[in-house]
Amino acid sequence: MSNSRVRIIKDPEERKQEIIEAALHLFSQKGYEHTTIQDIAKYLNISQGLCYRYFKSKAEIFTATAEFYAQQILIQIRQPFPENMKAIDKFNVTIKRLFQYIIKHGEFEANSEVSALRADRLDSISRQIIEVIIPIIKQGNEEKIFNCHDIERTTKIFIFGLVHTFHEEMPKQNIKDYIKSFLEYLKTNLVLILNIKEPELLGEGWENIL
Repeated sequence: MSNSRVRIIKDPEERKQEIIEAALHLFSQKGYEHTTIQDIAKYLNISQGLCYRYFKSKAEIFTATAEFYAQQILIQIRQPFPENMKAIDKFNVTIKRLFQYIIKHGEFEANSEVSALRADRLDSISRQIIEVIIPIIKQGNEEKIFNCHDIERTTKIFIFGLVHTFHEEMPKQNIKDYIKSFLEYLKTNLVLILNIKEPELLGEGWENIL
């Protein structure tokens, strides 16, 4: 009986997606610098040559992985809320979902990639987070929990600044400490920006993020 690798034929898009998801897992565990294409191939039990059939380099795999990662963030924050949920609870849950996913993939987030492509990707994420947050703030105003004037402009300025600042300042070490500090900063500023009437209600459940 031959001990050679048994090749499983898969649809090209399915195989490409497998490589992307394996790369996300390994980049998140080991970091970009310490992950090789050989690691990705070994994880999937395929040849390196098969990886190169779909991607020319590790950098190209990273770009595809970053796009997939962004899509997954948006899936997390777009999950439906229970009926009759108050705005402050929706806000807390949205932030919790966002940062739970980020911390799960901390090493991936901490990669030092800086490019126009990355900036465009962060802008796209920001715009879609804004689409989720604006209705919550409007509901909060109606419930008299928030007192935010010019909701759309305020949300855009804050979210675009938040997303870009968070990623630009992300360290390669002590990521949990960084996120803990960032959440404290976030809470302090949201109380002021949204003019939250009961500040103690903001941040409920965030302690379980780390």
